[in-house]
Amino acid sequence: MGRSQERIIKKCFHQQIRLQMEEFNGLGIWGCMEITPSGTTQWEERTPLFDVPDVLNGQPDWFIQDHITSNGTSHQKLHLDPDEFVVVLWVGTNDVGINSFVTDDQKANISLVDLAECQMDTLKRMRSLGARRFILNSLIPLQLTRLYSNRSDLVIHWPEEHDGPSLNEQWASRSGGYVEYFDSYAFFEEVYRHPDVYFNGSVPANVTGWCHQCPDPLDFHFCGIGDCTEAERDSYMWWDELHPSEQTGRNVAMELFKKIKGVSRF
Repeated sequence: MGRSQERIIKKCFHQQIRLQMEEFNGLGIWGCMEITPSGTTQWEERTPLFDVPDVLNGQPDWFIQDHITSNGTSHQKLHLDPDEFVVVLWVGTNDVGINSFVTDDQKANISLVDLAECQMDTLKRMRSLGARRFILNSLIPLQLTRLYSNRSDLVIHWPEEHDGPSLNEQWASRSGGYVEYFDSYAFFEEVYRHPDVYFNGSVPANVTGWCHQCPDPLDFHFCGIGDCTEAERDSYMWWDELHPSEQTGRNVAMELFKKIKGVSRF
């Protein structure tokens, strides 16, 4: 894969991961991506969560604004080479977690089937805009995080007690395009089980604790007290009770590049 093809991911999960991937690759990765801020849901209408843009209705519009002219007309044009960027769709955690399916707060008559259909609709919409290379990520093993573990004590985030082959078959008979699957769940379990391979900070690898501390789960103002040091950060799998650390992001970035090159076992 050439240098131009390696410039493929703009914002994988959020700005932090983009910076991590730039650091790993050294090319200033930009590409064309779903832009998914922390706290985003796949479909705000069905699994509402705060006032952030949802993936289906808001974020492809940012792609159109940046890279499409004459959208929806016979003169629609994509100002990117579809062979030189990959759309990575990694959503779902906020849709199935607290304030949604886990706590039975989703809209009435909405099931996980609707969420899967929404993901498929997003892939199809991005393809209609000219994208041809896709990676669909799975959920991570959320039970490994403090927030979704079997512990009931308060945390700051909750201070209270796929059909890839079918799409590929359809698109192969038309104008091309394909979807690959990245098993985020299995990769995170791999990292969790073999921490010494993936973490290299100044203290022993830690996959059960986290770097960013919030000693009072009822007050964000105390967050940061007792954080790990800069030298220790790369020893942690988790940034806080829910979010992956910077080093975990680097590990994901490296494995995604392997996936794009066809050499990842995930």
